[in-house]
Amino acid sequence: MEDLELTTTFDYIVLPGNWEIENKSPFINIDSSGAEVSYTDPDDNKAIIIRANNPIPLECGIFYFEIKVIDKGKNGARIYGKEENGLWGCSYHGDDGYSFYFGSGELYGPTYTTGDIIGCYLNFIKRIVFYTKNGVNLGIACHLPDDLKGIIYPCVGFRSQGGSVKVNFGRETFKYSEEVHFIASRNGNIIVNLVGELTKSLEKKQNIQGHIFFLMGEFDKALDTLTKLLETEPDNIKALRYRGEIYYMMKKYNESIADLKKLLEIKPGDEWATKAYELVETFRCDDE
Repeated sequence: MEDLELTTTFDYIVLPGNWEIENKSPFINIDSSGAEVSYTDPDDNKAIIIRANNPIPLECGIFYFEIKVIDKGKNGARIYGKEENGLWGCSYHGDDGYSFYFGSGELYGPTYTTGDIIGCYLNFIKRIVFYTKNGVNLGIACHLPDDLKGIIYPCVGFRSQGGSVKVNFGRETFKYSEEVHFIASRNGNIIVNLVGELTKSLEKKQNIQGHIFFLMGEFDKALDTLTKLLETEPDNIKALRYRGEIYYMMKKYNESIADLKKLLEIKPGDEWATKAYELVETFRCDDE
């Protein structure tokens, strides 16, 4: 990715880095790195949640992390963003593909299992949450409440012996997007008020403007910018990818399929485009 001239004045903020070692269940084992956690309780009917060692500061504009499922166990894993006082929470369940928000659940995406990488994106500016599976955006799962004032922790839930996952808060390249990882690694996995900070960089690097608008949750601006770019560069791979994602999130499945087909014509067999196409096609068929 091209270099961006990014700075932040929020270096003092303490961010999630590993799993919480103190006050954990005796049936939770955390490895020496602090990133991999496993569940050993023989009672398969007992659910448990473990949270990160630090909350996500509300000063964050955007926060993203990923979980790799080392072993799903008998009943699978669940990825959460959860407020400390319990008033708000959003989760994505691996066993049935449901997302739960304020206790109400609905079918959200595909199930996930051993070997899958699940990401969680929280945008405190636009108040949206979405998940990813193996680098593919699954669409908006829920919205953050307007009056959110609590402390939110990244969490993972288990309900079966043998379940094991590894968290990535930015120490390794994210599966989802190199742009997300680039900005995260430059700013400690935090994007703070990037609209203002990116202005000068975007004036000099217009070809990435649409990508940044997308990551900021400015989907209408991103769509407009990417469409204009594709008018002059119809084979621009990243523009086709991000516009295809935006159309999917807007539930414009036919338009999304068209961009993904074009992407596969340019890059036959591309893993991300293939998986994204299959996902969008599934939802398009269900919508008809």
